[in-house]
Amino acid sequence: MQEHGSFKMKIIGQTLVVKCFDAWNIETVLRLCREYKVLVNQIKDKPWACLVDLSQWELSTPEMWDEIDKLNAWGNINNQKYEAVICGMSLQKTLMEDSHTVLTNVESNFFDNIEQAYAWLSDIGMLSVE
Repeated sequence: MQEHGSFKMKIIGQTLVVKCFDAWNIETVLRLCREYKVLVNQIKDKPWACLVDLSQWELSTPEMWDEIDKLNAWGNINNQKYEAVICGMSLQKTLMEDSHTVLTNVESNFFDNIEQAYAWLSDIGMLSVE
């Protein structure tokens, strides 16, 4: 099946920045999980953070959450220490909070905009603001 929705990912400092767009299907989620691990492998030798920007994301098919739970479990055992999430809708925050239950070694915070998330990640030394 063809992917629906999209994402962009990049590493800044010890932070993987993930920006999500439109509505996703399982194919998009599976590609995100593969590419996420490839990028994190470049920084996981030291504690790292993930910034997830959902401000332009329109949710996904329900089967996505099993894959996100697996990805979170992988991050939890691969030196992830922080997660910053930007939510545009309260439903996104509820779904993300549920998915963070496996993040036992990770401090998560939710923000209204990218500036707040960048400020927090910069304060804790995970992001060098350019």
